[in-house]
Amino acid sequence: MLFALWCICGAVQVIITVYLASAFTKKVKATDEYTPYMSIIVAAHNEDLNLQKLVPLLLSQDYNHFEIVIALDRCTDNSSNYLKKLAASSISILEINEVPKDWNPKKYALKQATSKANGEWLVFTDADCAPASNQWLKSVAQCASNDKEIIIGVSPYLSQTSFLSHFIRHEAFMTAFSYVARALKGKPYMAVGRNMAVRRSFFEASPGYDQMKSIQGGDDDLFIQSNATGTNTAVMLGSNSLMFTYPKTTWRSYWNQKVRHLSVGASYKLSDHLFLSSNHLSHLLFVVLATFTTAQYFFLPVFLFYLFIKFVSYRFAAGKMGMNINYILLPLVDILYSVLIPVIALWSKLEKDIKWKN
Repeated sequence: MLFALWCICGAVQVIITVYLASAFTKKVKATDEYTPYMSIIVAAHNEDLNLQKLVPLLLSQDYNHFEIVIALDRCTDNSSNYLKKLAASSISILEINEVPKDWNPKKYALKQATSKANGEWLVFTDADCAPASNQWLKSVAQCASNDKEIIIGVSPYLSQTSFLSHFIRHEAFMTAFSYVARALKGKPYMAVGRNMAVRRSFFEASPGYDQMKSIQGGDDDLFIQSNATGTNTAVMLGSNSLMFTYPKTTWRSYWNQKVRHLSVGASYKLSDHLFLSSNHLSHLLFVVLATFTTAQYFFLPVFLFYLFIKFVSYRFAAGKMGMNINYILLPLVDILYSVLIPVIALWSKLEKDIKWKN
């Protein structure tokens, strides 16, 4: 009985994996002629060192029509002095000294920055990020056709040697594999605020951040949940479109980050809840039940087939997204991912003190 249930969970995993991978066979339309004025939006809280890495990379973008709007949230470091010394006409600095009590600090900073922006498109990223190349902004523009209002991209983690780094990169790939595939199939449910864009007129016509001002996190997910559709959302793929960020260096900091990210899941639509729950639950049961099965002669062929499907699907999707993952560690990180993500998701429902930054 347990072996049969284990096989069913494995079958569900294989079906979901193939279903998601099939989305990447779709050709993404791009236009090289449209070059709208872009406003790159960054909210930063004491990110002096990160801004010193990011801003030069943004200024060096191979794109002529853009500005950078940086909202400094109660910064006590050298962020303001650094930006002012650049004296770049394309940079607008907004210094925020106080945050209203009913507002999440990051959302308030983003609200102020978007209100100051002049671009036709608002392009969001974070201070601790780095575009993959000087073609990043051009990749955004290539997706900004007249019938699209939202553009979602991928934001992998930079490679480091620790096992935690490998796991975080795999987890980021799994997240992107799911939300990008669903968006390609016309069912967008989330994005990462480190690499997304919204047409300014569309953003201004929406409730924006006002409807979620007190929620910790979700400036990306909740906006997509409320505003994205299968027809108004574009996906940018390829190595030039990536926006890299730095992985956490301790398990505790990673845990806190994921709790914040997953805490907004309660506000997802029912259909998205059902899809994500069936995916994570079948994954968890497949791994847990494997420790109880006694059908040893059938266990290895089933498990190898499961890994083969995931290997082929992940490699195909990763190539389309321009990402790299460690296939050697795939069995180990797959097992850890199946257990850890549901545990953190459950913990996020119990955690009361979730913050962006102090």
